[in-house]
Amino acid sequence: MLLYDLHKYTCSGLAKMAQIINLTLDDDLISIQSQLELTKAKRVLMIVPSNNKTLHSQVNLKMVARTAKRLNIELALVSRNVKIRDFAKEAGLKVYASQWFAKLVGFISTTESPTPTPKKVAKQLPKKSVIRKKLPEKVLVFKGEMVTIWKQLVAFLLIPILALAFIVIILAIVPQGTVTLTPQTDSISTKLIITADPNPEVTTIDRENNITPARPVQTEVTLFTEVPTIAQENAPADFALGEVTFFNRTQIEQTIPMSTIVRTSSGVPVEFLTTYTATIPAGAGQTTTTTVRAVEPGSRGNVLSGQINNFLNPTLGLISRVFNEGSTHEGAERPTGVVTENDKDRVRSKLRQLIQKQGYEDIVAGLDEQEFVPPESLLVIELSLSYNKFSGDVSETLGAEMRAVVRGTAVGTYHANQLAYFSLLEQVPDDESLLSEGLKFSAGGIQEIKDRTIIFPIIAEGVVVSKIDKARVKSTIAFMPIGEAQAWMSQNLAIEGIPAVEIRPNLLGRLPLFPFFTTIVINDVTAVSRTDF
Repeated sequence: MLLYDLHKYTCSGLAKMAQIINLTLDDDLISIQSQLELTKAKRVLMIVPSNNKTLHSQVNLKMVARTAKRLNIELALVSRNVKIRDFAKEAGLKVYASQWFAKLVGFISTTESPTPTPKKVAKQLPKKSVIRKKLPEKVLVFKGEMVTIWKQLVAFLLIPILALAFIVIILAIVPQGTVTLTPQTDSISTKLIITADPNPEVTTIDRENNITPARPVQTEVTLFTEVPTIAQENAPADFALGEVTFFNRTQIEQTIPMSTIVRTSSGVPVEFLTTYTATIPAGAGQTTTTTVRAVEPGSRGNVLSGQINNFLNPTLGLISRVFNEGSTHEGAERPTGVVTENDKDRVRSKLRQLIQKQGYEDIVAGLDEQEFVPPESLLVIELSLSYNKFSGDVSETLGAEMRAVVRGTAVGTYHANQLAYFSLLEQVPDDESLLSEGLKFSAGGIQEIKDRTIIFPIIAEGVVVSKIDKARVKSTIAFMPIGEAQAWMSQNLAIEGIPAVEIRPNLLGRLPLFPFFTTIVINDVTAVSRTDF
């Protein structure tokens, strides 16, 4: 005879853990409040059926919230009902789509276990003394002959051997079943407005406000560029050309170097340069000629015969006299470009665009993996600007050099994708799972930039696949006819197409009687999910 003792146990440790309360359809307000008052836990996850009428009332939900607050209990609900979720949020309660998601975000522990029940330990009474009596040995008698103990032993050994052989034969002919199922898949998506904040105080993601950390980036760029001038006016363009004659005033040979300046002597002097070296033969009155070109362009260089009669260097006038026997010609004005303030604005604007483009390329080259810089966030700060011409200068082009700093904000797509992923998880029902292979994230255009803080949308898309309980399927379809089993699975499981059933050997047209002889194969839908987007 066995006696049982109940072990003592305490729940003081369990009171610190989270408790899960499963409400029923019939639980009213008083019942719900009573369950809260009876719990010793400081954090309670209450699973609410969608058809529970009590919590369809905003007033009732607020009263439940007050009860939890009075008892100093952190209360959260699990419900997919839109009305209950809205009322709960207005009452200040947290709401999760599933118990699994509440574990994922850390509201309850993943190792949570129910309150243990008292264990029974068996105690055995002291054994009473046993008096063994020796029974008389029995033998079998067949037709008057007595069967010895050895013959009896052989007979008893043959029985299990024959039974084992029978079992082996049965197992050899028992059919093996294979059922192949393709679970249903569905596409889900979500859109979030993300705020990327480069403030150094923002170091982690804020899931409630959809804020992700960002970082400021910058680079320094120096570029030179030119633009054609637009305004035109008549300006000296072509140089006057002609010949002059040098007369020797001495008895020895004299040399007039190239680029010697000769000029007119009346009015404002017009100057000319000799184009090559001239040598005057020895003897007074000896002459030689050379070509000259006006120092400045324009028609002013076209002078009459005899007007070029002076040297810029008076020393040369002591050894030689100069005279132009013919007039100079080909000096002229023509329309040409003139630098204006508008040209300066144009070259400055072009430089800013080029520097912004170059700065963007330099910044992108230095980004970390999974970072991007929106071009709209770039800011060009000029440090210096210099032009190679002044306003009013005659020139077909105007050039300028700018040195500037290009600043922007680098956004980490990893953090933004993480927020979108959690938002996507909230849409996954309990009987489905999200495939990691089918995830796709894409950022939209920039909506707003404030103090280098960037606000932009991100879209997350994914594929969910239905869950299939293999043990339930095998136990349900055991020994069913093949057609009936296929019909049951098509009606009761979230699968694609008709289930494939294979029986080897197919003697009865039924699935195996014992579930462990049936194998359930779930087709991989990963390849399917990759083609959905």
